[in-house]
Amino acid sequence: MRRLLRHLRSVLRVRPGKPAIGAGLRTALATSVPLVLAFLLGVKDASWGGLTGLLVSLADKGGSYRTRAKELGAVTLLGALVGALGAPGGSMPWLDVSLMWLGVTAAAFARSYGETAGSVGGQLAVIFVVSLGAPAAGVDAALARAFWLLFGGLWAMMLSLVLWPLRPYRPARRAIARVYGELAEACWDLGRLSREGASSQEWVEAAERHMSVRPLMEQARATLGAMRGTHLGRSRRGEHLLVLLETCEPMSAQLIALAEAMEAAVREPRFLPLRARVDSLCDAYAAMASWVEQVLVRERNEGVSRAPRLVPRSRRRRYRPAPDIRNREDPLSIHVEALFGKLRELAGVAHETAAGLLHGDPVSDRGRSVVGQEPLRTRSWLAPLRDHLRSDSLVFRHALRVGLVATAALVVTRALGIRDAHWVSLTVIAILQPYSAITEERALQRVGGTLLGACLAAVIATRVHSPSALLAVIVLLTAVSVSLLPINFGAFQVLLTPDYLLLATLSSGDWSLAGQRALGVLVACALALTGAWLLWPMPERRRFPEAAATALRADGEYLREVISRRSGTRPEVGAARRTFSLALLDAEASFERLTAEYHGPPQQLESGMAVITYARRFATVVTALGMERPEAEVPDQLKQLAHQAGRALDELADALTDRRVPPPLPPLKVSCKTDDPVFGALLERVPRQLGMLHGAVSRLSSGSVLR
Repeated sequence: MRRLLRHLRSVLRVRPGKPAIGAGLRTALATSVPLVLAFLLGVKDASWGGLTGLLVSLADKGGSYRTRAKELGAVTLLGALVGALGAPGGSMPWLDVSLMWLGVTAAAFARSYGETAGSVGGQLAVIFVVSLGAPAAGVDAALARAFWLLFGGLWAMMLSLVLWPLRPYRPARRAIARVYGELAEACWDLGRLSREGASSQEWVEAAERHMSVRPLMEQARATLGAMRGTHLGRSRRGEHLLVLLETCEPMSAQLIALAEAMEAAVREPRFLPLRARVDSLCDAYAAMASWVEQVLVRERNEGVSRAPRLVPRSRRRRYRPAPDIRNREDPLSIHVEALFGKLRELAGVAHETAAGLLHGDPVSDRGRSVVGQEPLRTRSWLAPLRDHLRSDSLVFRHALRVGLVATAALVVTRALGIRDAHWVSLTVIAILQPYSAITEERALQRVGGTLLGACLAAVIATRVHSPSALLAVIVLLTAVSVSLLPINFGAFQVLLTPDYLLLATLSSGDWSLAGQRALGVLVACALALTGAWLLWPMPERRRFPEAAATALRADGEYLREVISRRSGTRPEVGAARRTFSLALLDAEASFERLTAEYHGPPQQLESGMAVITYARRFATVVTALGMERPEAEVPDQLKQLAHQAGRALDELADALTDRRVPPPLPPLKVSCKTDDPVFGALLERVPRQLGMLHGAVSRLSSGSVLR
């Protein structure tokens, strides 16, 4: 029951944001024009253009022109091809079943090339199954269907890319702007906590509030990376955006190190001037990050406020630093001043680059030094297929599962005498997901949405008999459903279901099929859940240990890189930090799916949450160590500590993978002598964080979560 309630809350959850009214109107226009042509010309096959118009518009997720054109063009061209290939089905049962299995499996296996290719494969599977369900009379009819499918897709592409375009740089600018907005929030939070002398728990909670910086940076990298392969990516504006994005990585590391340092500045009178100065400067840097965000969002010089000073005059008068801040006997203040010096330099680069983007100036030499050289990587387009063409591949198993269950749905529904059996197969494809928890949630959404949508379609079919009125209803439902998609998927599903029903049966003129969709969707949900539970089940309790172990190993490698390099700002250190962050994001996503699948005592989930939390805290200490280390040459004792701690993390990762209690931690002696108490305190945190990780892994391995 608790699992069902969790899924219900997910279905009914309304996400923050605004309705995408523009996207809804554009999708309605892309769908309606082919339908109007079918009505005016009296050609029923023209309504197939409405199907591809709808699917191509839904496939437009934004991004650079090149990325969107490739994705929408793939749906258009391949949609016409698979529509023609599916047209001969229905004449012979064995041919129909064979085509269903081959086509759906191939479409699902497109996920080998990533989520975008998987989305395209899903759109193609819809066209293929709908075409199978409406067999063509001959070759001429099949070619006519392909023509109208191609026409509808090309019309939707022209509408999205030419007649109703997005600015080519807008997706990348908005993505990078979100990163700077989150950095500004982190700066303001850091200044407030420093001023108040917050406790360690408050610092931990603040770090958790700003965990979205890494996902936002990765999203911005993906968006900008798609642009850099084109002429747009090599332009001056593209260089500005690249510098602004690459500056975020070291800025984030400096803020992490500053937070670790200020956490040590407890509520003592001697730290009051330092905390006041940190509060003042953090507010100044937050204002600078907000100004960069404003430049990226506005896109034009008009309406952009004046760039703020890194140290506002009002704050200078209010928080004048005491003489003892620069006293060499106060290492914490010296360390904080060094961090602010690096942060000031990075903020200056961001200011110069944003101003150059605003006024069209070239990228400065300081900005070019931030980016450096990136190696070019070429890979065969067949490599992803070879990587996933194995029995233990999640993508390969999912493709086989979708193909088999969709084919079984076709056979079962025909044996039961349910009309429009291909609709049941189409519902199975929409429900089945690579992860069982998401499949269960999608089944609940599909049941509720399809039942309500089918009832709505039945009412429309019985009340509205004029073709022109039906076209108006389809346009209205399309616009409203797509507009609500960013807010609630359930509402989108309820309103989109009548669209599929009306579009799929518009050419035949038979509106009585909507009444049987309720029974069909129940059969589809039962088959989909059965397939997810019985065919190569891979519950998240089996995936999470490997994901967490990968994060721990990346944590150890990050520590080795920081200790072995002369500076924590080296590109190799940044690459190791990014590798760990991506591994931790994967572990967090796996843990979220684990919580959706788990049906035991909730308190048992604490151990998995603790592994992720302490792994992140350990990486935070490592980042601060890289920024603080005063020695140009690495002492042998420090190398030995990094080796021992890295080996301990590897042993914890092995214990998680083998699902066993890890051996006791060996004593880690912090024997590095230093006159810097901040550096010494950071070194002492390494064994403490390792001990917390060891306890969390022990509880997780011996508990019931992974059983």
